[in-house]
Amino acid sequence: MKYFKFELKKFILNKRNRYLLALISSLIIVYSVYNTISFTNIFKNNITTLAQEVQTTEKTVQDNIETTEESLKTTKVKAESDDLNNTLSDLNQEDNIYQKQIAAIGANDINEYYHLQKEIDQLYFKQNGNKSSSGQDKFLKAEIKYIKTVQERKLDFEAMPTMQSHAFGNFHQQFIPILTSSLFIVLFASMVSILVATSYESKENRFYRFAGIDLQKNLIIKVLSGTLATFAWIIISSIIYFLVIGVVNGFGAWNYPAYLGDSDLKTGFTLTNLTIPNGILDLGSILYLFFVIFFLASLGALISVFVKRSMVVVGVIALFVMGYSMIGDVPWIISIRRFVPFSYLEPLKLFGNPSALFGKYSILIGAGYLLSLSVLFLLISVFIIKRKLQVQVSQPSSSHMNSYS
Repeated sequence: MKYFKFELKKFILNKRNRYLLALISSLIIVYSVYNTISFTNIFKNNITTLAQEVQTTEKTVQDNIETTEESLKTTKVKAESDDLNNTLSDLNQEDNIYQKQIAAIGANDINEYYHLQKEIDQLYFKQNGNKSSSGQDKFLKAEIKYIKTVQERKLDFEAMPTMQSHAFGNFHQQFIPILTSSLFIVLFASMVSILVATSYESKENRFYRFAGIDLQKNLIIKVLSGTLATFAWIIISSIIYFLVIGVVNGFGAWNYPAYLGDSDLKTGFTLTNLTIPNGILDLGSILYLFFVIFFLASLGALISVFVKRSMVVVGVIALFVMGYSMIGDVPWIISIRRFVPFSYLEPLKLFGNPSALFGKYSILIGAGYLLSLSVLFLLISVFIIKRKLQVQVSQPSSSHMNSYS
């Protein structure tokens, strides 16, 4: 335990790590301030967008009503006249609902707006049937499900599901994507993946052996201490961000639906997990980052025992992360995506039940996969060090010291 505390303290006090954490913290603070200040305008824009969409649709319905009325005046066939009367009745019903929606938006009554939107969607299926598989039908079914979920949970609606203002929604829509972006993943890797390599560069392994410290055990301690320290910083930063957004925009509800989907080159964006509570998504995403950091640290340890140069380790991992983000949508990569560990670094995408991976089991399989690889990397690293030590024992002491330093 004392060796763990020693490595943990050394990691925290390391100047390079402090500079990197200061850089990451500064980027997050700037983004948080900008996001908080600008959200008022974003919210107003969302309301304006809703109003414009409803007004445009309502005008289209009125035009259809006029066209139908003109057709009704000229028709002589009773069957056609009956069809036109039915159509006119439906259009008048739609127009009435849209006018109520415009009034609801004007009164800033978002709950009433969505209640009326459910009536419009249900009216569409009443008119067109419920057996179509078109993209519009799928969206409307998902929208109805979303509206019913919010109503069943007795919650107040956000102006737009994809732009939630309160802390629980804002956290995963704005903050989590930053932490899991390629830039931040590389910054995290720059701290935790080079711990073993720096011990070679600083020649500290030589002194550890003189002190009787097990180098195999010390490698595991370095990885765990760096992982836990970085994860603790992520938790603290998350709490601060959450509190800032909550104080400014309200905390919202833990069980408000998160409205998640899956992006696919063929089908585009599809809503796939829209009822998952925001709180579960927020907490799950943060906890999942532990497996990401642990994976990066273990991968760095494995590379370090071969190259023993910290800059090379950072470069290799950066190449993996950034390179995969650039070619991840190439068709032949998509066919093997589920076997590539770098497909599992973004928890939000996994919670979206991606069809290219393992659907609703993606988040669990991702955590298990990264953890298994992390353990495997550590075991291989320990094995390599053990083999080196066995070889060095059979050599003269002078060559032994030189070869391991």
